[in-house]
Amino acid sequence: MSVIVQNCRTCGGQWFPARLLCPRCGGADLAPKSIERGVVEQLTHLGDVVIASVACDPEPLLVARLHGSVEVGDVVELTDRPGTSGRPGPSDHPGASDRPVAFVPPSGRPREELS
Repeated sequence: MSVIVQNCRTCGGQWFPARLLCPRCGGADLAPKSIERGVVEQLTHLGDVVIASVACDPEPLLVARLHGSVEVGDVVELTDRPGTSGRPGPSDHPGASDRPVAFVPPSGRPREELS
């Protein structure tokens, strides 16, 4: 499981959602990068739904819907696949993590005509 963020090859910044230019250095040399996990920084409970700010190392900060029992400071697995309500079964991924899952909706690619 992972989430695709945008990585600036000029300054090393990582961004989500995708941008046309790097907001840090203005560079256009951007590439996708897979992020597999992050640390929960803040939680919001909305009935049965839990939304969290999840910090990736070193960036970006993502907003995610959590599945599983989670507290601030916990490490979570990230996914951009809707409907992921937990970890795949052992037969799907031997040695799969016991970490809770955080769903981050996929980012749309910037429209080419805007570049």
